[in-house]
Amino acid sequence: MKLIVENNVLAGSLSLPIDGLSQGTQEIIRGYADGYQCNRDFITATVFITVSATIGKKVCVYDGRYKNYLPFFTCLVAPSGSNKTTPMREVLRPLINRNSLNYDSFQKEMKKYASSVKEGNEDEPKPVFRQLIISDSTPESRIKALSENPNVLLVSDEIATMLYNVNRYNKSGEIPQLISIWSVDDIVNNRKTESPVLIKEPYLSIIGGTQPDILANIFGSDYFMNSGFNQRWLFVYPDSVPPAMYSENRVPKEIFEAWNRYINELLDFDFENSGFNALYIKDEAKRLYIEYYNRLQSKKAVAGEYMAAVYAKLQIIIERWAGVTHILGDKWDSTDILPEEMEYSIRCMDYFERCAEKVYMKLTENKKQAETKQLTKEQLIAMCYNSCNPKSKQSFADAIGVSRQMVSRAVKKYPLLRCCGCGNDLDIDNEENIDKIGVTA
Repeated sequence: MKLIVENNVLAGSLSLPIDGLSQGTQEIIRGYADGYQCNRDFITATVFITVSATIGKKVCVYDGRYKNYLPFFTCLVAPSGSNKTTPMREVLRPLINRNSLNYDSFQKEMKKYASSVKEGNEDEPKPVFRQLIISDSTPESRIKALSENPNVLLVSDEIATMLYNVNRYNKSGEIPQLISIWSVDDIVNNRKTESPVLIKEPYLSIIGGTQPDILANIFGSDYFMNSGFNQRWLFVYPDSVPPAMYSENRVPKEIFEAWNRYINELLDFDFENSGFNALYIKDEAKRLYIEYYNRLQSKKAVAGEYMAAVYAKLQIIIERWAGVTHILGDKWDSTDILPEEMEYSIRCMDYFERCAEKVYMKLTENKKQAETKQLTKEQLIAMCYNSCNPKSKQSFADAIGVSRQMVSRAVKKYPLLRCCGCGNDLDIDNEENIDKIGVTA
């Protein structure tokens, strides 16, 4: 498939890049976005979720310290009528169709099972529905699906409905349970009438949509904001979603067939015996990851609690995203995540960071006081110094009236802190620039 790659991350705009993916993947994303006249970000995110739900625990990412599976909790945010739900479901169509085929097979096996039991074969094993997708459901049915299947995708056209059901069962501790599931941690389900059920490493991805004006109603409770639940979500929240004008465009048949074939091949591929069940972050890719990790650590030092928690989760999510990026890339037959795949994933995390900031503003715009955190003197000194690139620590110390030792200590402690909006072209000997830095900090 021939495709001209263009990076749509323009200055001042907010768009999820696709240039780090294979040419074929990019063509599929554009084909669905053009065919449904919808924002491309929604298609890109759904492609990642579809692959995540397809491979489940067949693949993990290993960074030398931790093993990371690849599930995501994803919310598409746009006004009602922005055409996000139908395209989402159509990208998920290969999984939906396979789920339907699995159900047909399950029904046939159940008929055979019933006949066998009727004939006196009481030890006949009961068939299990290999369920790939569930919709809005009770906690009990969700736990049952997770206990019987290695990986499940929850699809909720309206996230509000799903979280409304969660709130209904809040006393049962479902939010802490979902937090554990996001981390792929073992959970125990204690039931009144039956024995407890231990689910080892449950794998659940979630995707759905909502509108900007009801974000605060859905995600704005103190519990959601302070428990770490919100921060585990990837919000796909474009700056603008222009209305789709009438068009007779359709997803080309070859695009649909290629995507359907690809997902079914992934479903049937034996990752373990083929030696592709683990992807490794090392060498240059590891250096880029560490650099990004430390950048977020510096941001956490001066952020409020909500955004600090967002940064902490992005440090984990980037490994998951890089894993799916590798599978959707040109070098999928290698077990090493490439430096360019990590660099692309970092740019994607920058997108999700900005989306998280937009969501946070929506959640707090009607609150009396926004969350703030006072900078320390050392942090202010480090931010100003790192933004100025001065000729010497002594000249900088003399300019702001502190000792050279204090400047050295601050810079060593906070080497990556910078003033917002400042570049490296400021001259510390210029008094006007010093004033600018002081105001920015």
